[in-house]
Amino acid sequence: MTRAEIDALTRRVDAHDETLRAVADTVLDIKDVADEHTGTLGGHSATLAEHTATLAEQTATLAEHSELHRQHAATLAEHTELLHEILRRLPSS
Repeated sequence: MTRAEIDALTRRVDAHDETLRAVADTVLDIKDVADEHTGTLGGHSATLAEHTATLAEQTATLAEHSELHRQHAATLAEHTELLHEILRRLPSS
């Protein structure tokens, strides 16, 4: 192999080495961004779990309040009937 061929081969190897380094740097940059996004997703998942738990508590509270409202409405209806009966029994003036 001649000196010119060795020099040409060296330049080709150096060019491939530079290309490989550029690709590796890009892959590392992509990995850093992916890791950052994974961390962000973890935070969002935790927040979603908290919101889901809060929503479950609020749903249970709403169910309790709805039942109380139903009971109060029934009591009001009973009292209204009693009041009508009392008014009916009062002597007319």
